[in-house]
Amino acid sequence: MASQVNASSFTEIQLVTFHLGHEEFGANIMNVKEIVRVTDITKVPNAPSYIEGVCNLRGSVLPIIDGRSRLSMEKKEKDENSRVLVIDINGKATGMIVDKVSEVMRVNTSEVEPPPAVIKNIDTDYISGVVKLNSGKRLIMFLELLKILNMDDMEGLNEIIDNMSNNSGTAESIATSTKEMLEEEQLVSFMIGKEEYALNIMQVKEIIRVPEIVKVPNCEHYIEGVVSIRNHLLPILNLRRYFGMEDDDLTDHTRILIVDMGNMTSGILVDKVTEVIRVPTSVIQPPPPVFYNADGEQIKGIAKLNNGKRLLLLLEPTKLLSMDELSNIKSYQESSSEEETKSIERQLMDEEQLVTFKLDNEEFAIKITDVQEINRMTEITKIPRAPYFIEGIVNLRGNIIPALDLRKLFGLSDQEKTDSTRVIIVDVESKKTGIVVDAVSEVLRFEKSYIEAPPKILSSGIDTEYIEGVGKLDSGKRMILILSLRKVLKFNEKPSIEVEPEKKVETAKGKAKKQPV
Repeated sequence: MASQVNASSFTEIQLVTFHLGHEEFGANIMNVKEIVRVTDITKVPNAPSYIEGVCNLRGSVLPIIDGRSRLSMEKKEKDENSRVLVIDINGKATGMIVDKVSEVMRVNTSEVEPPPAVIKNIDTDYISGVVKLNSGKRLIMFLELLKILNMDDMEGLNEIIDNMSNNSGTAESIATSTKEMLEEEQLVSFMIGKEEYALNIMQVKEIIRVPEIVKVPNCEHYIEGVVSIRNHLLPILNLRRYFGMEDDDLTDHTRILIVDMGNMTSGILVDKVTEVIRVPTSVIQPPPPVFYNADGEQIKGIAKLNNGKRLLLLLEPTKLLSMDELSNIKSYQESSSEEETKSIERQLMDEEQLVTFKLDNEEFAIKITDVQEINRMTEITKIPRAPYFIEGIVNLRGNIIPALDLRKLFGLSDQEKTDSTRVIIVDVESKKTGIVVDAVSEVLRFEKSYIEAPPKILSSGIDTEYIEGVGKLDSGKRMILILSLRKVLKFNEKPSIEVEPEKKVETAKGKAKKQPV
């Protein structure tokens, strides 16, 4: 096992997880100083190919390496999700560009396994272990940062940087004094609606994706419910509701910040985590009186960045909830014994949560864990020589994804798109696909005992290969066909062009008949 993992005397390790291509990686948070947006990068002559250049980080010259190039992966244009991890190894700071930062999480060292001898399209020299989560469905590759940041290359680069700095007379601006470091505050910034907020990083224990949230009675409307994190129940505060904003759908960017609120630990539901950033205390100003409430200040300051064009509202988490509210939540936690916690976990394990939708007169469902978001029908661009069931491609915030028409795949009759038509964005094995459906019905949760194996033949004529189960509700009066997305999306693995099968066409009498294409 890699030295970084074995050297730890703790049973848990905290990782910053991020994506490069379709793969997910993790780095020990102890080596990550901050996470910032990609800024202007200056090329450096005679530098190794994986060195992107240098950038100015608050007066210091920071070497930047391209994570994709370093791992021998195909290069990619930077976009709004691209971030720079500022990594500290032996007191040396270096930035590494990644495609997207996912979350901050704790994993047990027992979950870290040795890496396989070969990993497709990735240089395994830089992988020290593999973390397997969700019964092996989610794999996180643990990066060996000492190898990523080749010290010989870094020393050579530092000499080049020193020469550049000496020649330009900017040596003084490169060194960051101890006094300046002490006068900085490190923040985790995040979005709620169109406003950007921040918390001191020392108050944030971890950042996680949204798990199953269990509703609890007799709580304020902005308490979303509780989640079980390592056998501890944590209340979840919905900041949108807390600030009097309308609820919004959960997306791939939604996160929960696990926060120290003084007398207790709680989760805060936010729309999107933007970055981990250091800001000089000199740019943080006291808030105007309007931000004060009867229980004290909730906004402890406003950081003005980029000459005031970007404002960060600094939250004081210990003032978000009153003493009475904290007392009620603590009472609930204390009354919830370990057995009750396990009962909730068993309940979640014994239930299936699905997104249901309509095609013709049939009701289908997809597991909610595979659904990223649900969008209205948007403009679809046709592509030549695509499989018959691929409607085209759609642009989702700069990402190009294929749009699959289930009607065509299942050989159902064509139907005009309406205001009810939706595109369900699913993510299976790190591949995003849009699925076009007639209408989305609801998000449904029911016991797995209601799910039966599909029959050999369906009355609708749909190939049962695509169906992994049938949910029978209301004493069998309501039937929901649960899709096997791995089978539906297997076109991702098949480069060949598929021929459209016979499909049903409505006759004048309303009966369906087969018609060759």
